[in-house]
Amino acid sequence: MIRDGRNGTFPEALDYDLVIVGAGPAGITMALELEATGLRIALLESGGEEYDDATQDLYDGRITGLDRTDLLTSRLRFLGGTSNHWGGHCLPLDPIDFERGPLNGMSGWPFPRTALEDAYRRAHTYCDLGDFDYDPATSVGTGPDDFLLTDSEAVDTAVVQQSAPTRFGPKYAAALRRSETIDLWLWTNVIDIEITADGEARSVDTRTLTGMPRRFAARQLVLACGGIETTRLMMVNNRRNGQSFGDAGGLLGRCFMDHVEGGAAFLWLDRPTPQKAYWRDDIAGPDGVTRSFVWRISEDVLRRDGLANAQFYLIPFADPAARAREREANRGWRGLKDMAKWVLGRSEYDFSFSDSYCQAVTHADAVALDALGLIDRSETATRLLLRYEAEQQPERGSYVGLTDDLDALGMPRSHLHWSPGAADRDSIIAAARLIGIEAGAADLGRLELEDHFDQPYWDANTAWHHLGSTRMAASPTSGVVDPDCRVHGTQNLFIASGSVMPSIGRANPTLTIVALSIRLADHLKALNAT
Repeated sequence: MIRDGRNGTFPEALDYDLVIVGAGPAGITMALELEATGLRIALLESGGEEYDDATQDLYDGRITGLDRTDLLTSRLRFLGGTSNHWGGHCLPLDPIDFERGPLNGMSGWPFPRTALEDAYRRAHTYCDLGDFDYDPATSVGTGPDDFLLTDSEAVDTAVVQQSAPTRFGPKYAAALRRSETIDLWLWTNVIDIEITADGEARSVDTRTLTGMPRRFAARQLVLACGGIETTRLMMVNNRRNGQSFGDAGGLLGRCFMDHVEGGAAFLWLDRPTPQKAYWRDDIAGPDGVTRSFVWRISEDVLRRDGLANAQFYLIPFADPAARAREREANRGWRGLKDMAKWVLGRSEYDFSFSDSYCQAVTHADAVALDALGLIDRSETATRLLLRYEAEQQPERGSYVGLTDDLDALGMPRSHLHWSPGAADRDSIIAAARLIGIEAGAADLGRLELEDHFDQPYWDANTAWHHLGSTRMAASPTSGVVDPDCRVHGTQNLFIASGSVMPSIGRANPTLTIVALSIRLADHLKALNAT
């Protein structure tokens, strides 16, 4: 059932079995996974079913460090959350991301990737993907000639699957509306969490922007309101109530990570190269789901050289001479077609015979070459831009904090200090150089590194992936949540968010966030079955 929190006819105090804060991909997935248990679930959403400026403003805050990111527009605050402008790129974390910890010695994932395998497969359904298949060889209509560096032991081709992209609000609103066990409360903002001294989370206090208060009590609470917003809510709650839950190691808000992205190098090809799979948009797997392809450094080399995980998109730049001949041929053909229309009495209103004649005569040689099939109209490339998306190492100096400015609900606004370091930069350079060595050995081309790596933050950009600031660890001094995503020091407060990720690999995080939510839902099923 969907309820409007601004409606004063509803009680101001309500009891549920489970409260989930946030109705984005994580919260919606968890609620639907738990629907069949019979638990009475309150799913609280700050916004409505459509975008609202006043609600969106609650995300605004301060940015320092590398300011290429954004707090106000990088996330959306209405039903479906940021899936409302998600790009839809999906892939799981790699096995190596779980097998080794961060390169700076901090703790990593407290379980292997096999612990997420089933959840990843189930997450495919929520994200409108097909088979859990990331093998380039299973792509339909491709062969070895569609890929590059196929004999390299250092550079692999990897698959990124493309969701529609799924908009979780529109897709799942009907299911939430007809649910008999899930109450979706719109326009309902959490401003406080009641947690006893011994760590029992009892209720959340909420308020609408119209001033309507309401308290939701539950036996279990889950914060699923996005990486930065979940962290802000935990920090505000601890400060306001003189508590330190999840902060035994001083890590609440620390180790914020995003995928650093930018141009690493140009690969100048030894010969014009016809279209390859990396820059096509019409390749799918056997299930029909569209795929794109990237280069990554092989896991053996990542281990050997101690490199961070990264992926490289290949952006083609065409042969200027071939493109010029193609444009000339197009102009000549257009002149001939316009004159033919004039002869048939079907000319356009602004037809000029002299202009069309001049176009046809001037470009007659290009038209002849094209008629003989001697102009290459394929996506021939003479150089490739290697655009990287790389993992950032977790560092305390990259963090989410609070400002003294208050939002419309009286909550301190977020302060994001994003600071990818020199080690992140050096790993990207080393990976690009390895690609250059492999390309040279294969007579593919030569590498030209971009020259901005000595600048502050080396002209990097953000992928708008808010991760790591409530990191997962077995020890309460090494993280904020335990391997079951329960906040350290509490009995029944959990987090479903990319912020629990202790390292982030190269993968776009939405699929992993949905899988982690499914895993947490399974844990809550087991707890409530006892």
